Amino acid sequence: MTAAGSTWVVFDYGGVICTPQPDADVAALAAAAGVPVPEFQGPYWAYRLSYDRAELDGTTYWHKVAAALGLSFSVSQIAELTRLDSASWLHVCDGTITLLEDLAAAGYRLALLSNAPADFAEVLVEQPVARFFEHLAFSAYLGSVKPEPECYRAVLAMLGASPGDVVFIDDRPENVAGAAAVGIHGVHFTTPEAVRTALAGHGILVTPRG
Repeated sequence: MTAAGSTWVVFDYGGVICTPQPDADVAALAAAAGVPVPEFQGPYWAYRLSYDRAELDGTTYWHKVAAALGLSFSVSQIAELTRLDSASWLHVCDGTITLLEDLAAAGYRLALLSNAPADFAEVLVEQPVARFFEHLAFSAYLGSVKPEPECYRAVLAMLGASPGDVVFIDDRPENVAGAAAVGIHGVHFTTPEAVRTALAGHGILVTPRG
């Protein structure tokens, strides 16, 4: 690995920077849809990658969810479901935020790569966490999703970086493996503390401040 200024550390968002969706938020989504949580979960996830890839926009995504539930959603329902959905992904992990602060202070260049629909991307770029990143890459704008190789190659082109100068952090092993397949150093996220140790193994040394 090269010097800090030429090394990119690329973070996934969901499950790394933010926590998994809280149960209360999922319950609010299901209530807005008018069904119990167990009934809601299957359709919610069934069309998610198509939504993330921008094959579906927000309206068509929620119409498909509704159809799978044997329902129809009004325009106002879809607006509320979209709002609640975005809010459910905004609970940040304090330990990851501290790690981002320490990496930035040490001079590492930071970017984000997230499987996310345009509706959420528009919300996230306005959040305080966005300030850490020189580039924010969302699948909805890339036209591909992790772990597809095109997704990682698009980010490398965006960064103007060689695979060997990039470390990618994701909570899903298949996404880490997808990055490794194109030559990017992959780190599987379990906890922020474990990531610090893993990054040190790639020559990325960050000292907690304070």
